[in-house]
Amino acid sequence: MKRLFVLVMVMLFFLLSALPGFCQVVLDTGLKVYDYADLFTPEEEDSLMEKAQIIAAERRMDVAVVTTEYTYGKSSMEYADDFFDYNGFGYGSGYDGVLLLIDMEHRIAWISTHGKGIRVFTDSRIDNILDKMEGHLKNDRFYKAADIFLDRVEYYLSSGFQKSVKHIPVYLAISVLVAGISVGVMAAHNKGKKTVTADTYLDRESVRLRDNRDIYIRTSVTKRDISSSSGSSGGRSSTHRSSSGRSHGGGGR
Repeated sequence: MKRLFVLVMVMLFFLLSALPGFCQVVLDTGLKVYDYADLFTPEEEDSLMEKAQIIAAERRMDVAVVTTEYTYGKSSMEYADDFFDYNGFGYGSGYDGVLLLIDMEHRIAWISTHGKGIRVFTDSRIDNILDKMEGHLKNDRFYKAADIFLDRVEYYLSSGFQKSVKHIPVYLAISVLVAGISVGVMAAHNKGKKTVTADTYLDRESVRLRDNRDIYIRTSVTKRDISSSSGSSGGRSSTHRSSSGRSHGGGGR
């Protein structure tokens, strides 16, 4: 009976795995590394898994590394986003997380972000991570590339949000405070002094007023498309919708 049960479960696994677009049957999201393309040795996989688990626990941000030989008709972006969404990844109510997909079918590395991960891993930071990984990926040093990914994830999570995203309100408050002090000092300095105005030099006998009118001609409207993004300048994070309807950031090459 037990043998029959095991046989049925194995058959079910392979049947479900054959469905187009199906990522995996049921994942243990605590594992963090899913090497379906068999790019890592067992020792390398264990090393990456341990590092990812430590980062996720300490930084409260889900972190995953996925490799695949096939994306079942999806783009690298779509596969990475769906893998994250439909397999229960994400920390807390915001499903905060970052996932690296190494797609061997299209030879693309794609980083997908969600929740707080979108704000932390801005476009420029994702480009920086990919820059550091690119040489290793081109030379099939996949473990080194994934290890660098985890190192940079840890670095940026410890750094927090970029200044342009996090500190704009602080800079604005400081500017308003300085301006207020300056105006106050100028007002106190000029208090009680006689001020020369335009009336001082006005010859009222020679004043003649002309009848000037502003005539409305037309309204000119300029339209432009604005891409979906959060943050500004260096802290910008481009976003898009996945097939589940959730918002993701990310990038790849």
